Amino acid sequence: MTTTRDLQRTPSVFTFGEPLVVLVPDAPGLLATTHQLRPYPAGAELNTAVGLARLGLNVAMGCSVGADAFGQLILKSGRAEGVNMAYVRQDEAAPTGVFFKQWSGLKGKTTVYYYRSTSSMAMGGWQPSEELLRALQARTWDWVHSTGITWMIGERTRRVATELLERCHMLELPVSFDVNVRLKLGDVEQWRACVWEVLPYLTWFLLGDEEAALLFDTDDAARIEQVLRDRGFSGEGVVLKLGEAGAVASVQGAQTRTPAWPVSRVVDTVGAGDGFNAGWIAGMLRGFDLNEALKLGAVVGAYAVTSMADYDGYPTWPEALQELTGKGFVER
Repeated sequence: MTTTRDLQRTPSVFTFGEPLVVLVPDAPGLLATTHQLRPYPAGAELNTAVGLARLGLNVAMGCSVGADAFGQLILKSGRAEGVNMAYVRQDEAAPTGVFFKQWSGLKGKTTVYYYRSTSSMAMGGWQPSEELLRALQARTWDWVHSTGITWMIGERTRRVATELLERCHMLELPVSFDVNVRLKLGDVEQWRACVWEVLPYLTWFLLGDEEAALLFDTDDAARIEQVLRDRGFSGEGVVLKLGEAGAVASVQGAQTRTPAWPVSRVVDTVGAGDGFNAGWIAGMLRGFDLNEALKLGAVVGAYAVTSMADYDGYPTWPEALQELTGKGFVER
């Protein structure tokens, strides 16, 4: 396994986007019949940041949260996981976004209910500070990551996010973007417009198989890459997450595939895609080849589905390496 960058300085990543608190029931069933809910920190970018920190990378996050108990929970939890939360603003004027999770039906399908339309991020409560902009200019981080959710929660936030990606592109900082479609935030055409807007600034475009079907009517990564290049994408390539079928990357039409990592029992799939992103980014920054990086993403994604909370199941770097190398724990 190639690990040439392990001997160099620790890679670093900056993520930005809305963190939320998810209220998780104590048992499957309709929320109307649930009596106990437990709060957990969540949100795509926060999940990825925690995943990267557990894999031993230096990670910072930019966003705003309410000056409320849920905002405090996010700040405390991020810091406890080793994420640099210095670029998180506490907003007195708007609350932290929340959502509720429910498992119901014959297959125990996960459904979520968002309450974020008046959250601090949705209301435009975050703007990069001068300190953050100086850090970007100084190339403090080796990689920048965000998702389409940031663009779709509010127009002011959208403008700020696009300007930030444009700045990263000018500084030649690698940028990964996971479209992360949420149809409760906009219809398919609005999500396509979001993709076209950010394409010129991206190094890597990430999406899941359901998003591929919605936006491109195909699950062929090479075809998706060609569509994006026809619309102005000039980055490295596309990473398509296929759930139980693994993942595939397309770089100039050449495809690299990895199977899903086996899991004995699936508890909840929410957070698996963000975990995959963390593993793949960590692999790329640690000098793994593309195939090895995809495998690391698959490992973290597999760990994710073993837990109820979004990122609770994510592995540490030693745990992930033991999976990749086939060397298990000494249990007794």
